[in-house]
Amino acid sequence: MTSTRNISRFGLPLILAVGLMAGAQVSPSPAQSASPEDRRATALKLPEILDALALSQGSQVADVGAGEGFLTARLAKVVGPGGRVYAVDIDDKFAIPRLKEMVEKQSLSNVTVIRSEPADPKLPEGGLDAVIMLIVYHEVEPYQEMLAQIFASLKPGGRFVIVDNMPLKTRARPRADQAKNHVIAPEVVEPELHAVGFDIAARRDDFIDRPDEEEIKWMIIGRRPLK
Repeated sequence: MTSTRNISRFGLPLILAVGLMAGAQVSPSPAQSASPEDRRATALKLPEILDALALSQGSQVADVGAGEGFLTARLAKVVGPGGRVYAVDIDDKFAIPRLKEMVEKQSLSNVTVIRSEPADPKLPEGGLDAVIMLIVYHEVEPYQEMLAQIFASLKPGGRFVIVDNMPLKTRARPRADQAKNHVIAPEVVEPELHAVGFDIAARRDDFIDRPDEEEIKWMIIGRRPLK
């Protein structure tokens, strides 16, 4: 508590200075004033993910495990009106209605919403330039069948980009144990991609690395061979 004596001794300038300091402390930084979606895009290194997909105007891409459409809406802008985004999710109680609502609200005429099956994303065969799974692959089961369907959906040279959570203390445990914790190691995933025919164009085990938050996310870029 501030005494009356201290106020009379130092006077009004001190009170004003304290007030100005308090105002300076509550002024938001540019990062704090950004929207939650923009902060999420920054945290996920979205520009680098888009670069990995190698998309352009007119490209066709699938967002598998699209959820509420965070990535779908951004992909729609990248591929433009001449392109096509397939927003795929298995959850018809939450995700599919939210995706359809977003498509209508934002007038995304280049987005097709697909309700998938556990082993089948229901994508058109052989026509896609890229497929992305953003923090989704560890949930996929049966993964062998899903991978075969994704491989078949891509054009020769098409890219399959996976970003997922790195296991920390559980990295040496079996695949099923990792998946239960919503993580999966890249050294588990890479041979699974090879098994269905993918080449590995790049792998970054420290794609997102935040030691203070005990968080690491990796990226693998698979590619359907040209022949």
